[in-house]
Amino acid sequence: MAPEDGRVQVEEDATWRMYLGLSREMFTALERGLGADAGVSVADLELLEPLLAAGRPGLRAKDLAAAAEWQDSRVSHQLRRMETRGLVTRSRDRQDGRGTVVCLTDAGEVAARAAQQTRRVLVRELLLSPLDEAQVASLVEVSGLVRARIAASGQAR
Repeated sequence: MAPEDGRVQVEEDATWRMYLGLSREMFTALERGLGADAGVSVADLELLEPLLAAGRPGLRAKDLAAAAEWQDSRVSHQLRRMETRGLVTRSRDRQDGRGTVVCLTDAGEVAARAAQQTRRVLVRELLLSPLDEAQVASLVEVSGLVRARIAASGQAR
């Protein structure tokens, strides 16, 4: 079908609105749940989860940015806010003084575990439970295809 076809444009517009609404509502549900249960935001969680997985040695800020798929400057700003709230500490990398190592504080670890559990429950309840196995597999496949297209276009991060 040609992009000029009015019916195609209507379908594309409807698909976009459905996707946008889904992403907005899922994000809002996660923000509310994470805030209520763990006192953190989705942005906090995107950094807390890789730090939790890394354990006590922590992660270099550059590695954390890669794990979160964020730009270094965004990570730096978010870490400053999280450090102020007592969730993380930043220190010079002992092996490379130019780098920064980020570690969870005890409070950050507690918040990370609570947030991760909330995220798992909400994703399972709101995103996955309405779908059967084949639909979940399709969601994963379609998401991968779209992300690959975005990466190939140079529009990612």
